[in-house]
Amino acid sequence: MPLVAAAAVEPGVAVAPHNKNNNLTKGLSSLIINYYKNMQKIKFQIKGMHCHSCASLIESKLKEHPGIIKVKVNEDLEKAVVVYDEQKIQEADIHQLVREAGDYEAVKISEDDYRAPVLTKKPIIPSSSKASFLMGFLISFSILSLSLNIILINRLISPAQGQIALNSNTNTQVQNAPSVADPTGNQPSQPTNQAPAIQTFTITKDNHVRGDFNAPITLVEFSDFECPYCENHYPTLNKILSDYQGQVRLVYKHFPLSFHPNSEKAAEASECADEQGKFWGYHDKLFDNQPSGLSTDKFKQWAKDLGLNSQQFDNCLDTGKYAQKVQADYQEGVTKGVNGTPATFVNGILVSGALPYEQFKSAIDQLLP
Repeated sequence: MPLVAAAAVEPGVAVAPHNKNNNLTKGLSSLIINYYKNMQKIKFQIKGMHCHSCASLIESKLKEHPGIIKVKVNEDLEKAVVVYDEQKIQEADIHQLVREAGDYEAVKISEDDYRAPVLTKKPIIPSSSKASFLMGFLISFSILSLSLNIILINRLISPAQGQIALNSNTNTQVQNAPSVADPTGNQPSQPTNQAPAIQTFTITKDNHVRGDFNAPITLVEFSDFECPYCENHYPTLNKILSDYQGQVRLVYKHFPLSFHPNSEKAAEASECADEQGKFWGYHDKLFDNQPSGLSTDKFKQWAKDLGLNSQQFDNCLDTGKYAQKVQADYQEGVTKGVNGTPATFVNGILVSGALPYEQFKSAIDQLLP
């Protein structure tokens, strides 16, 4: 969501960038660069893991721990890769977490060891072709290893001008958004100190605004009710509004991703609730219940739970009354440079991903007098 800076915003008036945006830009850039400096990657063999549920258990155990950024456990190879923040968790702690998940032992391995498959018996290769086979295997393996590393780096770190991205905490639109992609395919491989572009937004009382409408700092969030990272971001925004009452306002905009089958209808349902004055109550209901799954039947039941007029709500949802409004928000996001959720604009500077509360707090504090 775009952050708009203004001491007070009149309905229908475009908000100009705050004069502290340069400080915010430097502050955010510094925070994210330090974040990546602390990021480490470890690969290890997991002894004693022989089933899919075992791999899922280990992966879940690691993901629950603060400081773990990304985890991938490969059941077939009996191996895993973990990306973590060394300021919050140490390598020894990761080994301990694996042990606590069951009767497993994590043994650190090299890049080559990670890619090598676990063989039950030695393959038989005709002696006349061993040399050529080995040479071809080594060349193919080197190319594959290099390609996989490039893919991993691009997924973890993909900043573009005007945004700071943590893709491990962002649902990215991978289809039907060609206007968002860089047509040249050239993007920096690591954060730079280049000043992000600053967007401006027109905020009126027709927008979904939470907090003091005249607050000096505005967060504009482009979000998807079915996005798990948006659900993780939801309590962070609530804490910001609680800690900065009268100083920060939140503006919600829809950005339903095509690979989330219920996100479009969920957005429309929230607009149908807004028609009866319950947008934020319904907004909270959707995120609170997201882990249990979304469906049209649930949308209608939750409307009843909130005391809405069921006939009016159901007719609104079934006819797609607000489908165009949802798409208008989506197109605005694309125009502003959004390509995934959650996307939060802080004083017009795009921050992609569900960043920790502390990083948003630091940015907000720099804007306050």
